Amino acid sequence: MDPQAGVSVHERQLASRAYRNEPLSSAALGLMIASMPDSASKGDRARLLELGGQLTRRSSLITSASIEAAARDGNQPAFFLWLSRAILTNESLRATYIRAMAQATARPDTEAALAPVIGPNPTWAGHYWKAVVNVPESLVNAAKLRVAVAQSPWRQRRISDTDRMLVSQLAKFRHFDAMRDLVAALSPAEGGAFAANLDFSRPSLLPPVDWQLASSGNLGATIEPKRKILAISAIAGARGYAARQLLQLAPGAYELEWNLAADATIENGTLTARLDCAEKAGSADGIEVSNLDIGRRRTSLTIPGDSCRWYWLSINVNVPDTSAGLDAQFRRISLTPSGQPAPVAPKVTNPAN
Repeated sequence: MDPQAGVSVHERQLASRAYRNEPLSSAALGLMIASMPDSASKGDRARLLELGGQLTRRSSLITSASIEAAARDGNQPAFFLWLSRAILTNESLRATYIRAMAQATARPDTEAALAPVIGPNPTWAGHYWKAVVNVPESLVNAAKLRVAVAQSPWRQRRISDTDRMLVSQLAKFRHFDAMRDLVAALSPAEGGAFAANLDFSRPSLLPPVDWQLASSGNLGATIEPKRKILAISAIAGARGYAARQLLQLAPGAYELEWNLAADATIENGTLTARLDCAEKAGSADGIEVSNLDIGRRRTSLTIPGDSCRWYWLSINVNVPDTSAGLDAQFRRISLTPSGQPAPVAPKVTNPAN
């Protein structure tokens, strides 16, 4: 079917004659709706569309006309409902309709209209989430929608790969409040400490609110839950973060504690911790804690009273070109306000739907 093709006068006459002879003919009704002039009564068109929707859900003409009518009227529930029907019944245009839904998610207050559609977890829901995480203008509303369907009555709380993608994209585009709300809905126990997964007792659930690990040819980091360690391995010339996560911090004095083991002495400047404001793109300002030495250690740092709320806590590697490399294992990293004990890492599971 050519979506740009028009309905001729002769075709409309045939459709009208067929509809008079067979009022339940969805094909005839679809042609009549598609051929209605722009000057036609809005009420007449609406009545025909309502009748068409009752007759069939598989007419491309009726479905496309209903989507267009709902969009013109600003009727978001009807718009998303008809899009969902089109996705289920038109396999050839399924990808197109899913992209349209992902882009339309950027409209104000779409989560209320979309939640009843996505909440029952239709077969195409995974394709929608993969599409919407790649539409920057839809990210905040997509997060609100994901929070909505994690709640009653749908309770979709199992963390998926697309949830991780959504959290990562929210961080990338600095939608930190939406990211925080989403993580709280999917993994509420993470709110008990400044740093998540302090003792590395489980895999990283939702980076970068949980640990985001480097993986490249010369630098890599892995969490080994059975051994409860963060293992970092780097060869000569490796530079960059090995592990990092986003923290929401108020101004004040803090203490960073760590428990570190290594196969050999770590040279000064090779392994460091750093706090950088995540809200200021390209900012060179940071609070560096140099030389993460072997053993159980503690150091003090101060968060200045500026406008920044979100910080990257990163474990950085800078291995000299002449070095033999680095192999180190953290058993714990914690950041706490000065004078308070380090929080006990909460036991976190990935709840089912």
